[in-house]
Amino acid sequence: MRIVMALALAAMASPVCADQAADLIAGTIKECRGCDLQGANFKKADLAGVDLTGANLTDATFHRADLRGAILTGVTAVGANFNLADLSRAQMTEGNFTRSMFYSAQVSGADLSGADLSETRMQKVRLTSAKLVGAVLDRAVIRGAVGNNADFSNTSMTETNFMEAHVSRSRFTGAVIYNSAFIDAEAGSASFADATISLTDFYGADLRRAKFTGATLNGNRFTSAATTDVDFDSATMTGNFMADGRPQD
Repeated sequence: MRIVMALALAAMASPVCADQAADLIAGTIKECRGCDLQGANFKKADLAGVDLTGANLTDATFHRADLRGAILTGVTAVGANFNLADLSRAQMTEGNFTRSMFYSAQVSGADLSGADLSETRMQKVRLTSAKLVGAVLDRAVIRGAVGNNADFSNTSMTETNFMEAHVSRSRFTGAVIYNSAFIDAEAGSASFADATISLTDFYGADLRRAKFTGATLNGNRFTSAATTDVDFDSATMTGNFMADGRPQD
């Protein structure tokens, strides 16, 4: 009897998920807090302003979806596809987006504070004025991103790829950056104050007027970087290669 009941419940689970996804796509409902939407297909769907707080979005597809102002607080979205989606001003705090894809997504003004973005693929993502305070960006690929005026304060960045990214005037205050790449990045007037940065490559980066006040810099490469008006004297530095390619004195 128990086995029969279990099978019946399992058979009912998928249609419920499908019905909820269909209702969201149709606009019949705008809230699905805590819903199990694993693997659902929301490609090109209009989901602007929906509330999916705490939902399971693992392996779901949001390719080109409109998620402007959506509430994705505390979601589990492991391996989800947000490529080319519009997440402008979305609330994504404390979400688990491990191994998700955000290629060329619009995430400007979104709040991803405390989110787990480990191993995400975010090439050419737009993060202008986004808030990522305390987020985990370990092994994320953010190459070619536009993230000017973004807040990366207190983030964890291990083996993070910011090559050719535009992060001018962004804040990396208190971030822990290890074995990462800012090669040819545009980071003029960015703040790395109180950050701990080790074995990271800033080759050819534009760091003009960047702030390193109180930062700890160990074993980094600043070769060929533009460092006009950068005050390294206020940082604790050991074993770095400076803009002229020479080891620091």
